[in-house]
Amino acid sequence: MQEPRTAVPHTLLKTMTMPAHIDASGQVPTGWLLAQMDLAGAVLPGQHFAAPVALVGLSDVVLLARPRLGQCVTFTGHLLSCSDQDACVAIEAWSEERGQTGTTPLMRARLRYAPATIEVPGNLFPGTFQTGS
Repeated sequence: MQEPRTAVPHTLLKTMTMPAHIDASGQVPTGWLLAQMDLAGAVLPGQHFAAPVALVGLSDVVLLARPRLGQCVTFTGHLLSCSDQDACVAIEAWSEERGQTGTTPLMRARLRYAPATIEVPGNLFPGTFQTGS
């Protein structure tokens, strides 16, 4: 197994909760947080494989708090392990109020990704994208 290049956390995604993200109880659903975590987690494995990746595993999920409307949510992470078949990433989500300097931990998890083959209808070379019209 190849060792990861770095264990230094990288900022992978920064987003803000919006009114469209609120559920009927007035809170941001945990599923929204997991979906954003999936997007953020795909960045480092995508760079490692230099190809599209797919989430194949999720473990060690700890929900510490839920974001509120209007909060900025930052996702940081680093590669834990990587090989030719898969890559494991540790991701943490943090929230901050606009105009404030402190952060609050929201969630942490380990996500495992594998290279994905994207098939485009009419593509002569499977696994590649056609450019142009």
